[in-house]
Amino acid sequence: MLNTLKLFSVKHACFLALLYLVGSSVLAESYDFPKVKYRDLPGPLQMAYKNEKPNLGEIGRCAVNFEDMKDESKMVFTCSIYVKMSAVAERKAIERCEQLSGAKKSGCKIIQD
Repeated sequence: MLNTLKLFSVKHACFLALLYLVGSSVLAESYDFPKVKYRDLPGPLQMAYKNEKPNLGEIGRCAVNFEDMKDESKMVFTCSIYVKMSAVAERKAIERCEQLSGAKKSGCKIIQD
């Protein structure tokens, strides 16, 4: 009886852990941030992304904000790497971009190839 109870609790714990992982994955993937295509970026941001792209791997993401295609002082570029999921990388890149841009509605966007 005791062995059956231990087995049940181990199975139950594994099942709950699996539910947690699946549930957290679904929640993390539910972010839908604005995107911008690489070809639509101003030249300086294209160069910055091109230089950073080899470090991103499969999961890393970069966010940008630019109000003027020519005024580099108003451009923000930041990336998020060393995370376990691309959705987390997007969220962190957007948060950092918003901090750097200092605007409430910053217009930060994730770069798409």
